[in-house]
Amino acid sequence: MKKTFLLIAIISCISLFGQNEVYEIRTYELFQYSNFKNFNTYFEDHFIPALNEQGINNIGVFQEVSEDLPRKIYVFIPFADMKYYQKARAFMASDAKIQKASAELSPVNKPIFNRYETSLYMAFDGMPKMVIPDNKNRFFELRTYESHSEDAYRRKVNMFNKGELALFDQLDFGSVFFGDKIAGERMPCLTYMLAFESLEERNENWGKFFDHPTWTKLKSNPVYKDSCCSSITRAFLIALPYSQM
Repeated sequence: MKKTFLLIAIISCISLFGQNEVYEIRTYELFQYSNFKNFNTYFEDHFIPALNEQGINNIGVFQEVSEDLPRKIYVFIPFADMKYYQKARAFMASDAKIQKASAELSPVNKPIFNRYETSLYMAFDGMPKMVIPDNKNRFFELRTYESHSEDAYRRKVNMFNKGELALFDQLDFGSVFFGDKIAGERMPCLTYMLAFESLEERNENWGKFFDHPTWTKLKSNPVYKDSCCSSITRAFLIALPYSQM
């Protein structure tokens, strides 16, 4: 009950913040024997179309470049605001067609996934709307920065909003979104996605970033001292054929 009240409080507060987009990122963990064809059928023919009907578009579905096990699939869902998130959640929980598809494609004796983790994000003020990458930039990097304190975290977010985002744009990093996590595990943390043509271009651009005078100036600013980070994780991703981004 306390968790329910807390979520309601979070949603009520967020509705006052303006029109920054809200993002949900789901990470599905598959069994080795999961029926991947059924998994794709569920998302391509049922899950994504159902959300599209609710006015929620540009849904991304990605697999990791690595072949590590257990296999993971990332689903990125952008919402115009928290009201869209609430509406979609209620619809998906009650729609008979989507429930029927889920039951038929993921039977108890051979489910299409083990479990999924989900997190909610509010878009950064410096980039309140996502940007759809073009057809050339199909190599994605998903990065998560965890912070050791709320103070350090807020200063790191400000560092992005007041300098790093502009530098990413200048160096053609292919910024897709930047999200301030508002619900999920391992908080406080932020997550963002970049799109490149290849791993080689990614490495080249990051090399330019670390040597750039703007970055040197930013990281030397005492305002941002010790703002990053207790942990940085990344995942290299490619979009599945039916992904909308």
